[in-house]
Amino acid sequence: MLPIFAVMRHLAFLLFCFPVLLLAQNKEPITINNADYLDFNKNYANAERLVGHVSMSQGNMTLTCDSAWFWKDENKMEAFGHAFLNQTGGTMVWSDYMLYNGNTKMASAQRNVRMTDGKMSLTTDAIQYDVTNKIAYYTTGGNIKDGENTMTSRSGSYYSKSREYFFKGKIKLVNPEYTMTSDTLNYNGNTETAYFFGSTYITSTDNLLYCNYGWYDTKKNTCQFSKRAYILSKENRIDSDSFLYNRNTGIGRAFGNISLTDTVQKILIKGKKGIHNRFEKTTLISGNAIAIKKLEEDSLFIKADYFFDKLDTSSKKRTLAAYGGAKIFKPDLQGMADSLSYSLTDSVIRFFKEPVMWNEANQTTGDTIFIFQKGKTIDRMVVLQNAMVVMEDAPGLYNQIKGKKLYGLFSKNKLYRVNVRGNGQSVYYAKENDNKYSGVNYVECTNMIIAIDSNKVKKVTFLVSPKSTFYPIDKFPAERAKLRGFSWLIEKRPKRKDFEF
Repeated sequence: MLPIFAVMRHLAFLLFCFPVLLLAQNKEPITINNADYLDFNKNYANAERLVGHVSMSQGNMTLTCDSAWFWKDENKMEAFGHAFLNQTGGTMVWSDYMLYNGNTKMASAQRNVRMTDGKMSLTTDAIQYDVTNKIAYYTTGGNIKDGENTMTSRSGSYYSKSREYFFKGKIKLVNPEYTMTSDTLNYNGNTETAYFFGSTYITSTDNLLYCNYGWYDTKKNTCQFSKRAYILSKENRIDSDSFLYNRNTGIGRAFGNISLTDTVQKILIKGKKGIHNRFEKTTLISGNAIAIKKLEEDSLFIKADYFFDKLDTSSKKRTLAAYGGAKIFKPDLQGMADSLSYSLTDSVIRFFKEPVMWNEANQTTGDTIFIFQKGKTIDRMVVLQNAMVVMEDAPGLYNQIKGKKLYGLFSKNKLYRVNVRGNGQSVYYAKENDNKYSGVNYVECTNMIIAIDSNKVKKVTFLVSPKSTFYPIDKFPAERAKLRGFSWLIEKRPKRKDFEF
């Protein structure tokens, strides 16, 4: 029986040697299959020199070349001329030069490098290829063709098992329908989805998309962009915190701090949510929505629950519709209604459902109001059904014009004439030269023409069946002081501060 210390020393020796034995067992030697000429010079390179139709193999990999150096002790081969690595499963690498380490199973290929796994092809100047894990790396610029997509980048890696690509530096992905450029890009060949990080541009014949983060499914043509993205088309530009976009349907959804800009019509629309249809040329924006139309000297502000912007491709006319508590503000014009539409092409504003419009001291109401602009000024106004213009002459005293239809004419943005058509009524306070009231005219007439100067009624022309009564100021019946439907809504008149986003 061995002494106890001898047993312990023997066990220690076995434990010390066991990892070495395992490492030795895990080493898979390179096998030389063929060479036309073989030479060995220990003093020169301590390696075998192989020339002509050289072939070696290790596991499921075969490497052929014109000539090679083989270090048997280091399990390493240096291949020259038409180096070709062929691995079971379809992975192949061609190059002019290749260094292969049998212990790490790493191949370093240089000059005129080509690689394929049957689904993609890579060309570059140099790659590192991990034979075990089927991973290729390059840092000197590469070009990859995968299906319809061609990708170029300064550096990249390809995982053949999962068909995943990781690119860095001056990346360009070209598809028949668009071109994508980015600084950092990951691409999955199985799902055909690209994930990008940093400034990314996607350009097509229809538009340009930009973001700092997102993904693009090149098979389904769907994508998501975030971190202040925008879509730029021939008609407008839409900025948002994030987008969801389907290139096939042309429908994009925007979320957070949306801005739609039309540089031709000089209009900006802001909101919190939006839906854009590229084919129908429409955009819906909601969430504290505000539109700003740039004019020559000032701007027109519009506010509503949501906006609907549409371009008629046949007539080339652009219309902006506002729904839900619509309001407008311009230094010389303010208004409100349940909804309105603004024809950006011919500058016509239409107010619908309980509309109210203010111009200087004039308040206009009716079922529908049309405002026609010419250049930077108001040209004329049309009010349909229950039309009424009210002017406060003094606190509690109101000049009023009412009719079925009302046509107002403007000069230098000031109302100077009102034509009444049907069921005309008028109340106006007459003054002497010393500005003292001489009385009140109450008029009923089918059609009337009212001349206005400095918001005061100066002259009334009665055209059909007039009935006029002049009352002394102290004899004017209270029931006639306000025509039917009268409502003074000055407290609802929009102010500039109401249009802050």
